Amino acid sequence: MSSGDRRYMLKPGEGIGGERTFFGRPLRMLATGRQTGDEFTLSERRADRAFRTPWHVHHIEDEAFYVLSGALEVACGDARWRAEAGAFVFLPHSVPHAFRVVSDEAATLHLTQPSGFEEFAAEMADAELSDAGLPAVAEAAHRAGYEVLGPSPFPDD
Repeated sequence: MSSGDRRYMLKPGEGIGGERTFFGRPLRMLATGRQTGDEFTLSERRADRAFRTPWHVHHIEDEAFYVLSGALEVACGDARWRAEAGAFVFLPHSVPHAFRVVSDEAATLHLTQPSGFEEFAAEMADAELSDAGLPAVAEAAHRAGYEVLGPSPFPDD
């Protein structure tokens, strides 16, 4: 394979860089900036009902996900959606957003463009995603070009 040839295939269950986690939940990297010439990052994420992101904004990356299974509640600016299996959500950069899992478990195919999410994901592999852990998440987010605006906008169940 020449240095300009970036073709590859992952078999079912395979991921780039072996087994990974994101806030302690399974994360399978399918494409990183290294594979895509820094164009995008693609990952598969799995999370349980307890997973919720803080209210945050990406200053550089657009974010999108396709719900493979389960259901999410998504807030983007003043819009609120319930995204179930088969739904696609696009979250443009510079618009505050958050989401939470509202089913027992959920799996998403997650795209960020341009690439870079993989570095933040690696730093947050086992971080605590809670109000107590929010300062550490905010520091890492700042380094990645994200801004944590506050805790999750969703009420506790």
